[in-house]
Amino acid sequence: MKQIYFAGGCFWGTEHYMGSIDGVVRTEVGYANGNVADPTYQQVYTDRTGHAECVKVTYDNERISLPTLCRLFFRSINPLSLNRQGNDCGTRYRTGIYWTDETDRTEIEQVYDEVESAYSEPLAVEKGPLKAFYPAEEYHQDYLVKNPEGYCHLSLSTMRLAKDYSKLIRDLRAVSNEEKKSVLPRFFKTGKGEYGEGDKFLGVVVPETRKVAKAHKEASYELIKVLLESEWHECRLCALLILIEKYKKTPEEAVQFYLTHLKGINNWDLVDLSAPYILGDHLVRHPDHKVLYNLAGSSVMWEQRIAVVSTLMLIRHGQYNDTIALAEQFLTTRHDLMQKATGWMLREIGKRDKDLLVAFLERHKTKMPRTMLRYAIEKFSPEERKRFMDK
Repeated sequence: MKQIYFAGGCFWGTEHYMGSIDGVVRTEVGYANGNVADPTYQQVYTDRTGHAECVKVTYDNERISLPTLCRLFFRSINPLSLNRQGNDCGTRYRTGIYWTDETDRTEIEQVYDEVESAYSEPLAVEKGPLKAFYPAEEYHQDYLVKNPEGYCHLSLSTMRLAKDYSKLIRDLRAVSNEEKKSVLPRFFKTGKGEYGEGDKFLGVVVPETRKVAKAHKEASYELIKVLLESEWHECRLCALLILIEKYKKTPEEAVQFYLTHLKGINNWDLVDLSAPYILGDHLVRHPDHKVLYNLAGSSVMWEQRIAVVSTLMLIRHGQYNDTIALAEQFLTTRHDLMQKATGWMLREIGKRDKDLLVAFLERHKTKMPRTMLRYAIEKFSPEERKRFMDK
């Protein structure tokens, strides 16, 4: 168990919000980082003690990471508002993140910088070591549990976000498999220096993840964003499967969301199970395909793979030009996953127009990486495969 301290305005609402998050095991409200020992609420209310209303959060770091907790916290505050949240004004209502374990600093500052980069001005959120924390009076503890109709500065949608997130991840945990939990990290290459380095798995197979996504298909875009930022691989996959359902109803909005949240699409299955059915399907209906070449020109390999794999839907509709152009662009790629993806798309063309594929291979067989070539000719006869591999 670990602890972190959040000041988010009135501590009644912040405690209730943080306490509803899966992985949080205990909360306690109190007064932090002031200059008066063991203050009363009446003293803190004067704004003369230097204390902030604060929530001590004890969490199970095997269930939820500190970065995820911090991101959820930032969603409960206006990070640009100085000494004010909602209708509450005063230095006691300032916002902040305080730690007692110095090793937490790096992760907190990474999230802080990530949030700050979305704004054109500095955040008005304190961050630093906890200097002092004094528990508040008993009647303040779990105030909104004791007083369900009590005052809360947080919106209903904000409170719902934490509850919906927790419900979804609990649904995923309910169908997790201990054996898969140990196998999947190796399958998706999560070791140091490997393409999936650091990725974490709950142990949920894709069919079960699809069932959870279907049950939560009405999830908000805000929840989808939270899931895409999750340390858990299955949460990110679930987010993308929900987004596919969103695409069916509001395609333009879903595509825009997809393209502006690519960071969480960072393993091959996340790409392959989403790109054709969101971006690819969209491009079938739109003549401007520049986005494919922008993605292909990215320095991020996963974005390059999104470009190539998205053309699967174009291929299925008899549109081969973009696949051919991208395949030529990636003839010199050194990424094994890009060689496989490109060869896969070429093979898909060959299923429909073998002459076109053969012509491409004749032009480029001496330059193609062996993995790309092998994937491209997988459906050829043994004699044909031998002719092209003996280049």
